[in-house]
Amino acid sequence: MRRYFNNPEIKKSSISFLLIMLVFLLCNSAIINGYNRKLKSDYVKVFSNITAKLVETDPKLEKEIVPLLTREVTMDEEKIGREILREYGLTESLDNSLFPYIKGSFRGMELSILCAGFILTALLFILNYFQYGYFYESMRVFSSAAKQIVEGDYNLKLSEEKEGDLSKLTKSFNSMGEVIRGNIQALNKEKRFLVDLLSDISHQLKTPLSTMILYNDILLNKDLTKEQQITFLKNNENQLNRMSWLILNLLKLAKIDANAIELEIEKQSLNETIEETVEILESKAVQLKVKVEFIQEDIVYLKHDRLWLQEALINIVKNGIEHAGEDGRINISIEDNPIYTRIIISNTGEAIPEEELTHIFKRFYRGKRVQKSDSVGIGLSLAKSIIERHGGYIEVISRPSEETKFIITFLKY
Repeated sequence: MRRYFNNPEIKKSSISFLLIMLVFLLCNSAIINGYNRKLKSDYVKVFSNITAKLVETDPKLEKEIVPLLTREVTMDEEKIGREILREYGLTESLDNSLFPYIKGSFRGMELSILCAGFILTALLFILNYFQYGYFYESMRVFSSAAKQIVEGDYNLKLSEEKEGDLSKLTKSFNSMGEVIRGNIQALNKEKRFLVDLLSDISHQLKTPLSTMILYNDILLNKDLTKEQQITFLKNNENQLNRMSWLILNLLKLAKIDANAIELEIEKQSLNETIEETVEILESKAVQLKVKVEFIQEDIVYLKHDRLWLQEALINIVKNGIEHAGEDGRINISIEDNPIYTRIIISNTGEAIPEEELTHIFKRFYRGKRVQKSDSVGIGLSLAKSIIERHGGYIEVISRPSEETKFIITFLKY
């Protein structure tokens, strides 16, 4: 019952209904009181007429008649009187029109009750009209708003009352619009992402495919020595490996950006994750004559997906190895405190120009200092996406005559 009266519309209509019924009852009470006064007046008129006739006939009866008129008659007296009146045709079945005083009073009472009933009906009809008119107007507003949403106007928002079921419906409708708007925006974002991804793939594969087509044409149409053929075939093999690596990493990046992977987050040793990363890149570091050292003091545990976080670390350390220079050095360390866990990867070599620092994590960005022709600038972008999926963030500090530092921070909540 309390929930029912939480609606302001129900409160208003109930108060209006109670007021109308109160007015109706007061009117009926006034009509009945007026009828009683008229009935007493008619009662006095009848008795006055009878008394006058009797006293005129026999003045001695005056003192006997008046007391009889003000007291209740006995059953025997009433029976005798009814028998006398019946002999003259005066009974309850006699038509009202033959009772001169009752006829006027009854008609007045009938008309008064009919008028009061008509006024009550009219007021209830008006109350019903406005009440349901309000609800149907609200339904038309919802219908119009739903039509606008279907037509693409997702920013529409209905005004909300302070309380009541209609207000809850309005809030739910607005929430539904916000959810639909969010889903549409996410869908459009996914479409743009797919278009960009396809554009990136086609752009990155265009050059190696063109090179392979050229080499293949030379192999088919030119007379080449065996050594030359082997050279072209090895070049094609390099291009195929590059395309395979590129497609694999693009798919990884696409899955990360599209939230299409479920990370297996569990609390495990961060030290072991970094040690395995160093082992994976050991041959590359030896090849480029770069020393990679993991400086560790205590064992640090972090909630993370080992394989995916290794993927991010491999790309960052690999980038450092490629830019450390011959006889360069990569140092990896961990900082752990009650607020955050931080991985610091520093490398020697030429500093990153200040104007490039804000771009190095962009997809396919290649700095001016990059000498490798097969670098496509996707590794750091992939690393950043993986770290952010773990709830962390990455930043880079690079100054002339100082080591370049990649700082990965995971806050503890």
